[in-house]
Amino acid sequence: MPAPKPLTQCDPPALDWSRPGTPAASDFGDIYFSVDGGLEETETVFLKGCGLPEGWQGRRRFVIGELGFGSGLNFLAAWRMWEATKPKNGRLHFVSVEKFPFDAAQLKRALSAWPELKIFSAALIAQWPGRVKGFHRLHFGDVTLTLIHDDIANGLDSLDAKVDAWFLDGFSPAKNPDMWSSEIMKKLASLSAPSARLATFTVAGTVRQALSEAGFQVEKKEGFGRKRHRLEARYPGERDIEKNIEAPTIIGAGIAGASLVKAFAWRGIIPNVIHDPDHKAASHNAAALVKPRLDLQDRPESRFFLGSYLYALSAYQDMTVMTGVSHIPKTEAESKRFEKLAGQAPLPPEHFSFDVANNILALSRSLIIEPKQILKDWLSLGALSTDKPIKEGLMLLAAGYGLKELLKGCDIKLRFSRGQLTWANGDIDAPVTYGGYALPLNNRLLLGATHQRLDGEDPFALKHEDDASNLKNFKTYTGITAHPSELPSRASVRVTTADTLPMLGEIDEKLWLFSGLGSRGFVFAPLLAEAIVSKICGDPLPVSKTLWARFGLR
Repeated sequence: MPAPKPLTQCDPPALDWSRPGTPAASDFGDIYFSVDGGLEETETVFLKGCGLPEGWQGRRRFVIGELGFGSGLNFLAAWRMWEATKPKNGRLHFVSVEKFPFDAAQLKRALSAWPELKIFSAALIAQWPGRVKGFHRLHFGDVTLTLIHDDIANGLDSLDAKVDAWFLDGFSPAKNPDMWSSEIMKKLASLSAPSARLATFTVAGTVRQALSEAGFQVEKKEGFGRKRHRLEARYPGERDIEKNIEAPTIIGAGIAGASLVKAFAWRGIIPNVIHDPDHKAASHNAAALVKPRLDLQDRPESRFFLGSYLYALSAYQDMTVMTGVSHIPKTEAESKRFEKLAGQAPLPPEHFSFDVANNILALSRSLIIEPKQILKDWLSLGALSTDKPIKEGLMLLAAGYGLKELLKGCDIKLRFSRGQLTWANGDIDAPVTYGGYALPLNNRLLLGATHQRLDGEDPFALKHEDDASNLKNFKTYTGITAHPSELPSRASVRVTTADTLPMLGEIDEKLWLFSGLGSRGFVFAPLLAEAIVSKICGDPLPVSKTLWARFGLR
């Protein structure tokens, strides 16, 4: 097995802005959209070519797949058509693979050519993930965009979806043959729903042959502008009947359970939520950190760490207490690691940078959030109760420490560790992390958190030595002395796994588990909950198939 490569951002596109009407890709010698009218070309070649908007009428879910996101023009045109013609209670998924994604400034410049799409392009630019590798899920009301920043073969191999319409919009086959190979067309067929439609601007013989060999029925149609012809194709079969999803029961009202509620509610499904009002959940601390976990190696979980962080930033954008965190390296080795990370730049510079002179990792976009309000808002989307479930049906276990009892007898290996937070008085005005953390809140410092394996005693009983440890660590890494506050400390229990990765999946046909979030629940939970609910509902997964398997029950 080859060694992992360094995790960097995707290579930027080599853009030539000298041509009137469209940017061009210098590396491919081709333009991004037609000089005869890019929007009209999209409407003719792709939307009409895939039988839209008629194709999504009467559908609760419709999935468009695209090869080559480019400037996003096809997505915006489809979104605009959806808004004008969408079926009642319908939801549109648009999945696109792009190896050379634009940055936000390039995207804004390219889309400025279409003022009629301004309301849509502004929303896209506001959530744009930049050139960060991997999966990115963006929500726009009842429209969801899933971007896969990767090469075409890896992107399709990692995708779990059934696609109703394909837009093939890579550069011309003569200049970009990898995107049009017979192997790629076979991958498209494997991801196609019965009776899926496909459209593209090219009528190259090699493309028609590859599509036919993959099982598509191919037909030439009248072209657009200077192109005499275009292709339409159809995958055989009868459309599946869409299944109804019963209202599930969620056990647990921490951030895992609340994120599940939000993901189900977005799909019009109102879950029942069972919680213990006396349980001291770790999610109920006074504040929580949302910051990226940064890895040097390019692995599926490393890409997930970045994608989940960006997804969480969007999820909490209106619930932020403060922005910006400074991380102090604990050792010289950690300092060297941060310097190397800054050189690899897996995230855009506005998210993190390393100040060598002051030995500080600046996490400029990281957040401090208030869990209480987030949990209240998201759980209100479901039906909250303290009763035990009394009916059979779909159930999801997201109970944190409560799983210790709920999973007795199951061969599922979870670890439980105790952590204590300390309120103190001290003189800092911005959040600092150093293995532990110090958060200035309401004229106090929240210091945390200890890590201890459970010892059979009450894990929620407070320990004076833990407060002393939190105060000592703060002084060691900041050089500032803090003093105990009159506010009471708080202890709770984290759930982790042996490999420190989250755990999710089906225990049996009607029982799911969502756990192992450790100390990063507020970063991981929103995207993982979206993945679980997507799997249950048959929507495209927002994470790679490899990652889904890696996070499975073990």
